[in-house]
Amino acid sequence: MSESRPNAFVRFIVFMIVTAAVAAGGWWFWQRSQVAAEGTGGVVKKGAMQVQVAKVVKENYALDLDAIGTVHAFESADISSNVTEAVTGLFFKDGDFVKKGTLLASLSDDEEQAMLASARATLSEEEREIDRLKNLVKDGAAPEARLEERKTLADIAKQKIREAEAKMADRQITAPFDGWLGLRRISVGALVSPGTIIASIDKIDVVNIDFAVPETYLDGVAPGTSIVAHASASSSKDFKGTLAQMDTRIDPVTRSVMARAEVPNPDLVLKPGMLVTVKLSLAPSVSLSIPERALVPVGSKKYVFTLAGEKAKRVEVETGRRKPGYVEVAKGLKEGQVIITDGLVGLLDGAPVKVTADFKEPSEAFNPEEDR
Repeated sequence: MSESRPNAFVRFIVFMIVTAAVAAGGWWFWQRSQVAAEGTGGVVKKGAMQVQVAKVVKENYALDLDAIGTVHAFESADISSNVTEAVTGLFFKDGDFVKKGTLLASLSDDEEQAMLASARATLSEEEREIDRLKNLVKDGAAPEARLEERKTLADIAKQKIREAEAKMADRQITAPFDGWLGLRRISVGALVSPGTIIASIDKIDVVNIDFAVPETYLDGVAPGTSIVAHASASSSKDFKGTLAQMDTRIDPVTRSVMARAEVPNPDLVLKPGMLVTVKLSLAPSVSLSIPERALVPVGSKKYVFTLAGEKAKRVEVETGRRKPGYVEVAKGLKEGQVIITDGLVGLLDGAPVKVTADFKEPSEAFNPEEDR
């Protein structure tokens, strides 16, 4: 009994000493915290977040339109006969370039030649009779009505001549415009009729390219807009032209309108019917732009953090079109405002920030096909 009492007493003394030491340490730490708080006005400052910034600028958001087009000749025709006759002569070779009015083929016109000769003979006879009657009428030896009758017959003969000449012209087939002839389809001696194609002719030093423009792009497309065409048959050459005209109707199935561009083709590389890709530079559409990475989506809304002094300020924005790395701002910001692009994780409205760098450019898109 006497030995256990000192042990309990010693333990009690040790416990009291430890308790007093812990209390003293806590009091000392509290006193130091109070002193630090008084030195900062009673508020303990948190560390500022490091961020990168960029300015709101204006950029062009009119993206180029890519379309598939078909080449058509600027002028094109299938040369045919207006009458049914035998071919008596062909005056061209396959692929010849001919000028407007060049004789290409002649058809049998023996009957028309005879009609023309007869009409001319009749006119000559009537003109001689008119000259004779003029003197007789002047002397009173013939009635005026007889002279008028001969004049009428002369007019009929002249009309017969014009009819014969028109029929003969139908048997002389000429080029309707300057152009390049295709392959000859018939031979001398063949019987042709209306609809029988003798050859084709195309004007292709300038060609038309027809392509479809989606209705959503119509505001940025107008006659005179520049286009660039590329044909797979000419892999190393682009063909520049301008939009000439657009159709007046939108296709209700494809929701697009047909457009026609005129493209110079001096080397005759582009052929009618050829498939080409068309790049159309739309009219400029300049609007406010920010880096896409600056957007902070919250539900259905979008926000950005602007720089207000040394603090971040959250602002709601409305966005529009996008292009790689950037987004159009329709509402919420002004040109020249400074926004935060990096360091957004955990950033709150009103939080202190420290600018460490300016935003340079977006990262390149990941390409899984590139060698690692």
